[in-house]
Amino acid sequence: PGEYRRPVSTYACFDLETTRLDSHVGHIIEIAVVVTEDDGTPVGEEWATLVNAGTTDVGRTDIHGIQADWLPDAPSFAEIAGDLAAQLAGHVPVAHNKNFDVRFLTEEWSRAGFGKLDLQAVDTIPMARALGLPGKLGELAAALEVPLDDAHQALGDTRALAGVLLALLERGAKPAPCPPFDPPESTPKPTGWVLHRPAISH
Repeated sequence: PGEYRRPVSTYACFDLETTRLDSHVGHIIEIAVVVTEDDGTPVGEEWATLVNAGTTDVGRTDIHGIQADWLPDAPSFAEIAGDLAAQLAGHVPVAHNKNFDVRFLTEEWSRAGFGKLDLQAVDTIPMARALGLPGKLGELAAALEVPLDDAHQALGDTRALAGVLLALLERGAKPAPCPPFDPPESTPKPTGWVLHRPAISH
């Protein structure tokens, strides 16, 4: 009677780079989303952009590598909010240390004048700890033999996060219940505007 196909969960893994650790005073300066099915099948294209936070104080360049002079030509958070929402829509959001990322996104969403953002996300840290694995993304990726290229770049960390999530699921880790993201009515239309980091030769 036809082939049975189990329901497939799709996960929107995301990561931010910020100017500060406190969302009340800090700003997002880079964001990336990688969407995957729970069997590892990629969904759509990877998405990443620098974000113009309207400040020359970009914080710990020695960690995230982002230079202040890269940002004036980048879109503001308000200009990519609709694109971000479109990337997450219909998928279960996933972050590593979700409280940090969710706080920043809800704060930026509100500052941009779009009201309240109800964003729930699966956190890979408790999934890892339930299996006795380390909580830091770099150490966790190494323990699971997941490549982590370009650490502390939003896209590099997000690719690793997607790999970590799949490896944890394969090992039987259970994500906390989380609904797919449903963008609020106040969500602006996507602009399609992105600006990637300059290619830097080593």
